[in-house]
Amino acid sequence: MWNQYYDLKLTELEIQKGLHRSLVGGMWRELGEKQFSFLKDNGLEPHHSLLDVGCGSLRGGIFFIKYLNEGKYSGLDINHSLIRGGEAELKKANLLKKKPMLLVNDSFHFQLFKNKFDFAIAQSVFSHLPLNVIQKCLVNMEKVLNPGGKFYATFFETKEKFNDHPVKHSGGLTTYLDKDPYHYHLSLFEYLIKDSFLELEYIGEWGHPRNQRMICFHKMETPPSTQV
Repeated sequence: MWNQYYDLKLTELEIQKGLHRSLVGGMWRELGEKQFSFLKDNGLEPHHSLLDVGCGSLRGGIFFIKYLNEGKYSGLDINHSLIRGGEAELKKANLLKKKPMLLVNDSFHFQLFKNKFDFAIAQSVFSHLPLNVIQKCLVNMEKVLNPGGKFYATFFETKEKFNDHPVKHSGGLTTYLDKDPYHYHLSLFEYLIKDSFLELEYIGEWGHPRNQRMICFHKMETPPSTQV
């Protein structure tokens, strides 16, 4: 169990009322559109395959599925109720014909999709995870990204490398070193991918209303040992 939404259970009536929208941090349409616009501006095209990590009830997924070609969207989440909420959103938007693949899994077993991906995104996922679980996500992501593929992830950043003080962000949110919501120094992500096929790009500010920063993990074409 690694996520605050693990034990969340919704009734069919609660899903019909749209409660799944408010239980994933709110700003349903705003954050969904922001994720979509960001990936589209960074090269996502309809023929690309996309993995949505922590897809929840498809806040961003609805926009991605509508845009991508049939069968090109895959979403994974830890919570079955949120996935059911996403399925309700798909029916409401008449998008079942796009044949998205949704999976409930708490161990980042992306290989279960039996697919390789050109793009991946984890919006507001790392902010709820301890560092060793983030590493597990990255280890498994490396296995399913196509060479040249990109994995975008948001996180709460601290500029202080050796400090256990809470950090206050814009909007009044406070993050912590050792409990959810977590913050991280950028160097920790560099450490996690050392000797992997991934390389890190810091993007930083991207307009997130709660001040989460963006990073990108690129899948290299050749092993690190052969890089010149």
